[in-house]
Amino acid sequence: MISAGEGRYLVNLVYLLIGEDILILITGGKEHIGGVSLVENNSFSNMYKKNHKDNVISDMVAPFIYDSLKKDILVICGIHIDDATPDDIDTLINNAKECAEKFLKKVNNDN
Repeated sequence: MISAGEGRYLVNLVYLLIGEDILILITGGKEHIGGVSLVENNSFSNMYKKNHKDNVISDMVAPFIYDSLKKDILVICGIHIDDATPDDIDTLINNAKECAEKFLKKVNNDN
């Protein structure tokens, strides 16, 4: 597991290498499935639960990792903290990006 932040801002990233593809799960706070983003062959698609904005993170992370690794990637994201302010959301987004950067470093060092 890869993590960034602490307390209510803790974000976790777990991943699974599935053949040549990558599945990433990003969670934090009250974990759930909120948004899903898929990048394959430079084609992008996403979906999300009603009244959820978790796809903001999955939409950011999926192309970021795809551009680096050139592997098809599915990112599932579910982060929820009660009464989140815009600053709280920015912190969670930054922590998710930090997790993605740590993931790329780990994968690149393992090869």
